[in-house]
Amino acid sequence: MGAIGYVLFFFAGFGFGYAAPGRWKFTPLVFPVLLAIGAFIRDGVSGGSLLKLVIALILTAIGIVLGAFLDERSARSQTA
Repeated sequence: MGAIGYVLFFFAGFGFGYAAPGRWKFTPLVFPVLLAIGAFIRDGVSGGSLLKLVIALILTAIGIVLGAFLDERSARSQTA
């Protein structure tokens, strides 16, 4: 997977972190797992594919945290 895939996972996390309510913010963590399961079924499990999955999950989680932080910050500024 090229770098663009990781960027898309980050932006998916960021978008959901910012816009989704409550626990729905964590929905994008399912996307890389489902794609990895498909790759594991087709190609088998390897160290490289597991590393790619971990990197995708970390970047998605970072996006969720940053999006949620931005959402919280904008909510605070609107109430002030």
